[in-house]
Amino acid sequence: MKNKIVTGKITNLDTGETHDVIPFYLFWGGFEMNTFIKILHVESFLHPDNSRQISVDCLALDSGGCMFKLTVNFTPKGLDDELKILSDITAGKILAARGYYTVLSDADGGISLLDPTYSPLPPEYSLEEVEEVFRVNNSSDRNRLM
Repeated sequence: MKNKIVTGKITNLDTGETHDVIPFYLFWGGFEMNTFIKILHVESFLHPDNSRQISVDCLALDSGGCMFKLTVNFTPKGLDDELKILSDITAGKILAARGYYTVLSDADGGISLLDPTYSPLPPEYSLEEVEEVFRVNNSSDRNRLM
């Protein structure tokens, strides 16, 4: 079991500052989230090690229509994969998303999905109705969970 506990040091490559990692028991539970997302902002990054990342800020719906902020992160395998995701994931679009999630502090991104699958809304849902849910339930911060 000790081999599941993550420990070590992390170094900021910009400043050279090093910190201890707080011990953390890594537990892959396989828990998934299914939601509808409204894409607010998309950013693409090429890291110094040539890995790619696409970070997407979204609003999402729970099963009762309450809204919450959601971050979606993709790790494309190459430029073609990145361009495909960027052509599918554009600001204002509403999609169905499904994937493994994590809950972090608000400062660290809040609720996040990593490399989820996404698709247009299933045929039993009206895009116009889902757009209206996002519009009405986002009209006040009181209707937003986070």
